Amino acid sequence: MRMRSLGWFVGSLGLLLGAGSARAGDQPMSGQEVLNQMAGKPECRDAGVTVSFATGSVVLDTNGQGALNGVATWMKGDKNRTLHLRGYADTTGDSEANLVLSEKRAEAVKAYLIAQGVDATQITTVGRGEDVADQLPANGRTVTFLACKPAAESASAQAEAPAAPEAVAPAPEATPAPPVVAVVPAMVEPMPVPEETPPAAPARYEPPSKFGLAFLAGGGYQDFANTNMRDRTNGGGAWDVRFVAGTRSVLAVEGAYIGSARGFQSLGVSANNPTLISNGVEGNLRLNVPITRGASLIEPYGVVGVGWSQYHISNYNSNTQALSDFNATNDNVMTVPFGAGFAYGYKALMLDVRGTYAATYYNNLLQGTNGSGTLNTWGVGGSIGFGF
Repeated sequence: MRMRSLGWFVGSLGLLLGAGSARAGDQPMSGQEVLNQMAGKPECRDAGVTVSFATGSVVLDTNGQGALNGVATWMKGDKNRTLHLRGYADTTGDSEANLVLSEKRAEAVKAYLIAQGVDATQITTVGRGEDVADQLPANGRTVTFLACKPAAESASAQAEAPAAPEAVAPAPEATPAPPVVAVVPAMVEPMPVPEETPPAAPARYEPPSKFGLAFLAGGGYQDFANTNMRDRTNGGGAWDVRFVAGTRSVLAVEGAYIGSARGFQSLGVSANNPTLISNGVEGNLRLNVPITRGASLIEPYGVVGVGWSQYHISNYNSNTQALSDFNATNDNVMTVPFGAGFAYGYKALMLDVRGTYAATYYNNLLQGTNGSGTLNTWGVGGSIGFGF
């Protein structure tokens, strides 16, 4: 608060002294000269106020704001007063970029004055780039002020002064007092930078779909949970192809094609090489915990659903049938899969691992069974794909 008040006082004093110093050495004018000046253009003077900036910056610090408060008070005293702001930049960096930067500095000062109640029509701005940068404070990282007031205001002040007798020789012209320059110190620069153009902020990654869609394919290991089936078959491979809608939301749905294949412990002649194969489809509901970090998605989830699978024994001949405990070569079953998994995504890449257990109903593949649970399975697997 103390620094801002001091800046306000310096800004006001600079304007007053800058506007009045040029008049200090003027000779008193006759009545005709006063009328001529009243009909002329506004009288403009260097305001004697300078606001400095840090390298590459358009941000006003506390001292600069305090000086501008005094300028705003002077401007609001008469709506006919005007300011011409000239922005500058130092000679480091690209000249064209520095010209744009100098314009932005002048606009930043204008915006602050408008926020303090100054009419926008009273202010004009221009960017001068690196022009005379070495002749200005802070090596040119400044905005200077040209204050203008109506000719009538200046003429009325002159008319109030008594005219000098014509017989008296005019006094020698006094040397004008130098304008008071309120220089706001710039931030200390520890070391020079290669150019003054501000660095562009890194672009934030935006996924193509905030809801999240993914297409995945993969495989894993699967075995029966029922002891009788494990005694007759081996564990085998499983595969799946999935489409997921809602990978970036709490609730998601899946549609999938699933399959598996496994050999038998002992069934018929070994040359027959019989295999138990399953193919099916399932639809699942997923409960996600989506965590996003930039372009990355980290997502644990739980899953439950319903599906249908058909089991088929390949190379099933009369010799195999005579030695087997299976009723037929095919069995259609209803499945209810549930489990948990973990998904990771980076931009378009998607990875997924999960463990599942599938309860089955309407089983009659094995002799002596006609109900549920015989073909229950468990499995683990992983898949890879892309998200969009």
